[in-house]
Amino acid sequence: METITLAKLLSKIDVVCEDERIVEGISDDSRIVMANWLFLARQGSRENGALYAQEALNKGAVVLWEEEDGINCYHCEDMEKAQITLLRTYYHDPCKHLTVIGVTGTNGKTSVSHLLAQMMVQMGREVMLIGTGHIRYGDQDIEIDNTTPSACTLAYYFHLALHQRCHVLIMEVSSHAIDQKRIGFIRFDHVIYTNITSDHLDYHITKTHYRYTKFKLRNYLKRNGSIIVNHDDISLHPLYDLKDHKIISVGTKEAHLQISDIHLKPTGSSFLLEKEAYETKLIGYHNVINIAQCLAILHVHSIALPLRQSIVSSLHGIGGRMELHEFQSRYVIIDYAHTASALQTLLETVKPLKEKRMIVICGCGGDRDRSKRSEMAKIALAYGDIIIFTTDNPRSEPPYQILFDMIQGIEDGYEIFENRRYAIKYAVKIAQEHDIIVIAGKGDERYQSIDDKRYPFSDLECIKQMLEDKRYEP
Repeated sequence: METITLAKLLSKIDVVCEDERIVEGISDDSRIVMANWLFLARQGSRENGALYAQEALNKGAVVLWEEEDGINCYHCEDMEKAQITLLRTYYHDPCKHLTVIGVTGTNGKTSVSHLLAQMMVQMGREVMLIGTGHIRYGDQDIEIDNTTPSACTLAYYFHLALHQRCHVLIMEVSSHAIDQKRIGFIRFDHVIYTNITSDHLDYHITKTHYRYTKFKLRNYLKRNGSIIVNHDDISLHPLYDLKDHKIISVGTKEAHLQISDIHLKPTGSSFLLEKEAYETKLIGYHNVINIAQCLAILHVHSIALPLRQSIVSSLHGIGGRMELHEFQSRYVIIDYAHTASALQTLLETVKPLKEKRMIVICGCGGDRDRSKRSEMAKIALAYGDIIIFTTDNPRSEPPYQILFDMIQGIEDGYEIFENRRYAIKYAVKIAQEHDIIVIAGKGDERYQSIDDKRYPFSDLECIKQMLEDKRYEP
């Protein structure tokens, strides 16, 4: 990367500075800044970065903030706007040299992102994937805390993508990231809207604000960018009236790319998209929709039909998303479903596949939208034969409060185990041959967040250990 002095960098936002030191990095996290870095002391959603300015100064960094000038501190009127300009300048606007695809929606972001990444790799493109829990490129897999990292972290990885000779960057975009303008410096070639139901009302308060926030992602498209919309979700139809970008609808009724002749089997699915035939090993109606939305991107880039068909036939499932395992003639499905709509989609998909009983284990996350808890519990009861309520990631909230919220308005028909390991152990103990155990909420997460601390935990590893022990006493 071409070197740039602090004076030259700050001149881009009309800040007068005579410091000719080479800028070694930019961050809004005082914990990682070092000497000759620029620390952006922004007002965040929870804390003011100015509180950490001294920590950054002690490390030899220079501070940009909205307060008065001082020694190695520079005043800026508009930190949000400045951050965008500084990141684009320092990293030479990597979006200009990458095909950038954003995926947003209440459910399906991770599935669509991973399927699209598989497609791009099979087309010979090098891909960086930024999403829930991970940043992946080549053989690298880096853990992250949020679905969408901070703007400074994103800018670094966008630059790294170019350095690693990636052609395509695919990222999940959360409503928090849009609202907090973490994506301000990014411009997308394509945005996929999977669906919008209801989530994160602890943050957005109303469904209207949540949906409005999601819709704002369209403002970050490149001049000739396109929006791929799941036409079957009517809550996305207001996007059609905005008419400020090219919109491609995908769905089963009167869409630009129409899906038809869907056949679902325990071993896979087949469908027509614009009367062109596709077959996949993935199961479930939702995967047909996911694949069709990904194919819309391939249509935009004029990929030939035989290659598209070959790519779809070789797609494989994603860890923690409808992940199917068979143990001792018992079937276990592990899925990340942690919203009411996602849980309903999951159980609707699994129910036709069961030979005997469906045992459902689910919980709800702590410090999150409480309104969905009883709704999720009722959905589990409506589809499952044996229902077990347990903890998901309680975070700082008492597990008993979460479970109490879940069972409001429900008299019986369920078991409760506050300890998730015991809940899974109980399910294994009572499962009979050809029963299906559905474990929802955490997918392939490798931890359990309790009292705001992370402890090692995996639903799949828990199942494996119990079956290997052959001891089913909870």
